[in-house]
Amino acid sequence: MADEDVLQHIKDVELMILKDFAKICDENDIEYYLIYGTQIGAIRHQGFIPWDDDVDVILFRKDYEKFLKVMEENPNEKYTIFDSRYNNEYFFQFGRMSLNDTYWAEYWDNQVSFKLGIHIDLFILDNLPDNKFKRKLFIQRCYYLARLYSISVLKFDNYSKGINLILNCVHRIFKILNLTPAYFHNKLFKLFRKYSESSGKYVTDLTLMEKVTFQKDDFKPPKRAKFEDIVSYIPNNDFNTLSPIYGDYMKLPPEDKRVAHILNEIDFGKY
Repeated sequence: MADEDVLQHIKDVELMILKDFAKICDENDIEYYLIYGTQIGAIRHQGFIPWDDDVDVILFRKDYEKFLKVMEENPNEKYTIFDSRYNNEYFFQFGRMSLNDTYWAEYWDNQVSFKLGIHIDLFILDNLPDNKFKRKLFIQRCYYLARLYSISVLKFDNYSKGINLILNCVHRIFKILNLTPAYFHNKLFKLFRKYSESSGKYVTDLTLMEKVTFQKDDFKPPKRAKFEDIVSYIPNNDFNTLSPIYGDYMKLPPEDKRVAHILNEIDFGKY
């Protein structure tokens, strides 16, 4: 198949996963939002961004935990949920709903014990302190600890020689000091939830490279938006949730910025 055919096939499978995810959420009163490139796609294209190859959704922490509980209590043969609490080598601080009997291999695939399938990303909104200084300090702390977690799992060869050397030296030091992936998982598991009982107005996705802060009112109440052949949910305030990350999100980026994932291998299985 040509590249465009493969991309369309990926979109078709991911849309199926999104529909199944939305059905579970609707049946269990779980609130979710299309986010990032998927949110832009809904607003600008009423579906996928033409060159995009993933689906991003985001949930408030309590809804994410409720979703995991529903999936734990009602396991099905079609999907596996990836979260670092299920496998410490899964070093991402967001979840994935992965389609069984498919295969999605990125650069790190041969360094971990799990095999990821075609999936949708499940990002999480965590509460933040109201104090601006504490908020920035907390986000930075989470960000760097999450980076250290990935270094404890992986060896790197996808950066410059100098950066690869530094990262891999740190990786070896972690092994010598017995700073295992489980150690970093336990630290982050507690840290991300530090303000879970807070009634403050600030939230963020603590995995965001841009370290952007949102307000709960930017999301609630959700708006309905067309995405391909379904109607889904997006944040209440498009501008506040997208412009800090993308700038003018209604403007098409230059062609050299229209990129998708670099995959070592993909297998659609029976799908």
